[in-house]
Amino acid sequence: MAMINLIKNYFKQIDFEVINEPPLNYGKADLGVYKKGHSPLYVEIGSTSLFKVWYNLHSMPGVIFLFVPSIYGAVEFKTPEG
Repeated sequence: MAMINLIKNYFKQIDFEVINEPPLNYGKADLGVYKKGHSPLYVEIGSTSLFKVWYNLHSMPGVIFLFVPSIYGAVEFKTPEG
């Protein structure tokens, strides 16, 4: 929960709208981060299903996924525009 709050507060401080558990094409993300003129960003914190990652990466064009598996790092993927 601390990591979610840390990420949420960071994006709020730079004027992004942050939503808890927004729906994806398959499942839900931990956070959705939005701002006009920017690609939607979906944040997954901790572990997640490989199928969920694969499905959403292939079915959601023009979005960014940020995976934060631990406090030591993060991985970002941007899907191609549709």
